[in-house]
Formats: sequence, C-alpha cells, structure tokens
Amino acid sequence: MRKQKSGSIVNLSSVSAQRGGGIFGGPHYSAAKAGVLGLTKAMARELAPDNIRVNAICPGFIATDITAGKLTPEMNEQILAGIPMGRAGQASDVAGCALFLASDLSAYCTGTEIDVNGGSLIH
Repeated sequence: MRKQKSGSIVNLSSVSAQRGGGIFGGPHYSAAKAGVLGLTKAMARELAPDNIRVNAICPGFIATDITAGKLTPEMNEQILAGIPMGRAGQASDVAGCALFLASDLSAYCTGTEIDVNGGSLIH
C-alpha cells in the first residue's frame, strides 16, 4: 500500500470497547476491542501521508451464530428494547459499512470509528 500510495484498512472493533462491556464480552473482550480502536487511530496518523486510510467498525448486537440460541426470549426482548431501530443487526449491515470504508466513497475518512448498532449507543 505504501509503495502504491493508496489503500484502505478496515478494522473490526465493538460497541463493547466504547461502553466498557457488552452482552457477552467481559473486561478482556472490551480491552482487546478498545486496543483495536487505539491501533486504528495510530495507524491512521502514521499512514495518512501515504494516502492509506485506516478506519474501524464498531458493531453492536448483530444476529450471528455467536448469538443464536444463547439468549432467552426475555433477554432478546430486553436487548431489542434498548435499540432505537428495534431490531438486531445483520451481518450484511456490517458488510455494507465495510464496503463503504473500503471504497472511494469514504476517501476523506481516516481514523474514524463507525457505529453499526441501530442507535443503541448514541454519543
């Protein structure tokens, strides 16, 4: 990327890094995902002169095989009540954001963290 003076790196963090915990992740998970945000910002500063963009996605509650079958109906209802959009995210929601960040549509974005959480963490 440095040689061609162009590129885009998309890191995956988590809403857990931003709020200090999540539905499943403990302190170790939050710390690791917060480290991804720090790495993203440091790499963005270092690589920007070479026209390499570095951004992070922070997914919230996404319906995946990780979450499937691990929540009681009551837990699921409580989680969805805290999401203004009223639904769990889909893998395609995260993929769409990654596609945007990897494309030239985000040509002036670097060092950002984009929330994909249906509004569950509006800050």
